[in-house]
Amino acid sequence: MKKIFTALLFLSLAVSLSYGNELMVKGNKAYLKNDFDKAIEYFEQAKDKDKNDPMINYNLANAYYKKGDYDKAMDTYKIVLDNTQDINLKSSTLYNMGNVAYRKEDKDLALDYYKSALKLNSSDIQAKHNIEFIQQDNRQNKNNNKNNKDNKNIKDNKQNQQQNKDNKQNKDDKQKNDKDKNNQDKQDKDKQDKDKQDKQDKQDKQDKDKQDKDKQDKDKQDKDKQNKDKQDKDKDKQNKPDKPNQHLLDYFDRQDKQNRNRAKEGKGFQRVGVSGKTW
Repeated sequence: MKKIFTALLFLSLAVSLSYGNELMVKGNKAYLKNDFDKAIEYFEQAKDKDKNDPMINYNLANAYYKKGDYDKAMDTYKIVLDNTQDINLKSSTLYNMGNVAYRKEDKDLALDYYKSALKLNSSDIQAKHNIEFIQQDNRQNKNNNKNNKDNKNIKDNKQNQQQNKDNKQNKDDKQKNDKDKNNQDKQDKDKQDKDKQDKQDKQDKQDKDKQDKDKQDKDKQDKDKQNKDKQDKDKDKQNKPDKPNQHLLDYFDRQDKQNRNRAKEGKGFQRVGVSGKTW
């Protein structure tokens, strides 16, 4: 920012010409004390007397700039340009407009204002310095942008490589997990099948053992019954010994009885022998 003393040189020639100039003097004193709100108040009062006065607007714009109100400063500087033919004042105004643009982070616009100021005043060292500063800053930014872009590309490539690596690892892990799960599922199924088969085998064995036991019990019962029947039969034989040809003996007994009866009656008798012949 060009110092306000440049404007004061113009004011010193007419400091007591009018009430407006008295307000300008008060505004300048407040400005030099960094009381920019008060300075703006005095400059605005002076401006009420003459809205297009380039010097009033120039100092007012400087006060707005110092306060940090860059939009009002820029609008007021434009009023200065529109209402003065003074080359030095125009050059200073353009330079300050460059400062405002730079503060608003529009370096390209600031560079244009500085170049315009330098065209009007080729000896403006500050304008030259700011132009070189911005151009160097632009080159640096360009290099930084290139480096940042390169670094970003490198970073992106690394991230992509890492991402690809992570994706591959995730894929491998998923495949391994799937394989482990399939193996586990197969093991579980095999175990279930084995448990089921073992259970069935156990049941079959129990059923077979039961059948064998039932058969053994039945065979034992049958055998016991046979033995009992045999024992009963043997016992009957002992109690009633066999008499072969019992019917013949009974026949002989009857014949003997008949013969004895006949003998008693004086009748002859016949003897039947074992051969069946009479004797």
